[in-house]
Amino acid sequence: MQRRRHSIRPAKLSGLKRYHSDGVYYVYHRKTGIPLPADLPEDHPEFLKAYLEAEGAAPPQKAHKGTLAYVWTAYARSEKHNRLSSSYRRGMDLDAARLMNTAGHVPIRQIRAKHINSDLSKLSAHAARKRRKTWRAIMSFALRAGHISEDPSATVKAPQPPKATPYAFWTSEDIKVFRLRWPIGTAQRLAFELLFWTGARISDVVRLGDSMVDRGGWLSFRQQKTGGLVEIPLHRQAPDFADPTDLTQLHECLAAITDRHMTWLTTRKGKSRSIKAASQWFSAAARSAGIKGKSAHGLRATRAIALAEAGASTHQIGAWTGHETLQEINHYSQQANRRKLLTRPKEEHKVSREDQT
Repeated sequence: MQRRRHSIRPAKLSGLKRYHSDGVYYVYHRKTGIPLPADLPEDHPEFLKAYLEAEGAAPPQKAHKGTLAYVWTAYARSEKHNRLSSSYRRGMDLDAARLMNTAGHVPIRQIRAKHINSDLSKLSAHAARKRRKTWRAIMSFALRAGHISEDPSATVKAPQPPKATPYAFWTSEDIKVFRLRWPIGTAQRLAFELLFWTGARISDVVRLGDSMVDRGGWLSFRQQKTGGLVEIPLHRQAPDFADPTDLTQLHECLAAITDRHMTWLTTRKGKSRSIKAASQWFSAAARSAGIKGKSAHGLRATRAIALAEAGASTHQIGAWTGHETLQEINHYSQQANRRKLLTRPKEEHKVSREDQT
């Protein structure tokens, strides 16, 4: 008689919130609200790493009245905190959880500017700027609620971050090489055409799907980072300042999807791709095509420059890409202008050495 073999299933991790919504599976860490990579099994090393990081950021369960943790808990439940964009709110919650682990027990009336400066000095410039925003949110709330009479964070200056290295834009040769390596019908090509046409961040592209296209043919969505509304022509004529052949490429990729889901970009199992995994996956696709040092975000810059080169105004570029400040848009316009100055008009011919003599 053959014995029945029982497979040993790994025990489920505790403290997680798991649910499906519109066919998409989500996993969150309960105490911190940090999203975890739902497209990975819970015994996967990357999932476990994210889980342990979230566990380490979990705030103390008890917050005594008058302490920093007590005030933070009240602020986290306030309407002002809930009005923040989901991505900004998650970032602040994670940073505050780390702060509570070290200083949550401290009476808020005893905190001075020197203590906040000391906390910031232990962090990198980028992390310190985030932490200062957390301090400002907590302390301004504490002042309004009457927990303190003066805001010690008001005089704390934000550390100056190092000059950021701009994302490298994709050249026409890069685009040609990528399209040759990944033909229409592959997920990599679909991702490329979505990123290139929309100029959106990959955090927004992984959420795009048929439900976001209205009857007028507009692709409409709110940005994860800013909450701003973006509307891009999809099933309608492209404006004069956009190359219609790029839109045709995207239409062909969308038409090649054989198995429809809530989102256009999915894993082999039909699940929506997580933001972190999608970014790494796309970078690997670029390297496979022999394109080095170029990212998904670089295509956002490329679209903005292409629009500027084609004569789009700053407001038209901002409406397309969702950039909210003229400073950001002018940066791309200046790059486009420099490239135009160094490019010969099509009707001009290359001057030979004989003609120059």
